[in-house]
Amino acid sequence: YNFLPRVSSGGMTHFPYLSDDEMGNLRWVAESYSNELPVYVPDSDRLLKGDRVRITSGYFTGMEAEVVIQPGGGHKDVMARILDCMWVPLLEVKPGEYELIELNTKGKHVYTHLDNDRLREGLHDALGRYHASGSVSEEDTRLAREVLRSYGSLRAETDVMRCKIYSLLLSAYKLLGEEDEFVRLLATMRSMLPAVKAAQSRALLLVTLYGCTDSSLYRQMAHEVVDPWRGESSPKKSKLSLIRRLDDYDGWLNHEIS
Repeated sequence: YNFLPRVSSGGMTHFPYLSDDEMGNLRWVAESYSNELPVYVPDSDRLLKGDRVRITSGYFTGMEAEVVIQPGGGHKDVMARILDCMWVPLLEVKPGEYELIELNTKGKHVYTHLDNDRLREGLHDALGRYHASGSVSEEDTRLAREVLRSYGSLRAETDVMRCKIYSLLLSAYKLLGEEDEFVRLLATMRSMLPAVKAAQSRALLLVTLYGCTDSSLYRQMAHEVVDPWRGESSPKKSKLSLIRRLDDYDGWLNHEIS
């Protein structure tokens, strides 16, 4: 699209074939995929015989394999052939399957501490003011620094805890303009996405990524997870919160569905 010339008509210039708004949307989508390598990580029950995969964790990391047995017909696990010499249950080498985490027996209260409505809602509202004005107030700055003091050095034991912590920290880094820490954590969150299977944890990551990056990719992925909840008769409070936050970001970032 960068090479599409504008044309003149009646003293005005415009893009041929599409409106300026359409070109703006095209650029927004293209920028979201800039320097991205889309990766599809299917669930094991979606793999079919003949699919080729690359092992990403465990003893066989980096090796390519071909699916030779798929679920069904009496077979429970997916089996893949590596280098034509062995059979390996793919279920045992999925991304994140054998991630080792040091357990902290004193940290069981962390879940409760991470469900802090004041900090979570405060950061969300602060991001709304930031998107509206491009600046951060002293009060919002103090709140972001409080989040860093409280959670910046916290050891996360599980993916659920990581998602909660990273969501708070990424928003805080965004508000404080700490670009290096923001980029580092952004890369960490992107890399863990394929391993996060819990729907609400995945939604929390995606909604936060969208709100902090204005990426059309994360917006689409967030809506794919969150939108089905709108049809539930009595969605949980946590789901309602994510629905509202996603709708807020669509409004603040001018991507509301017409």
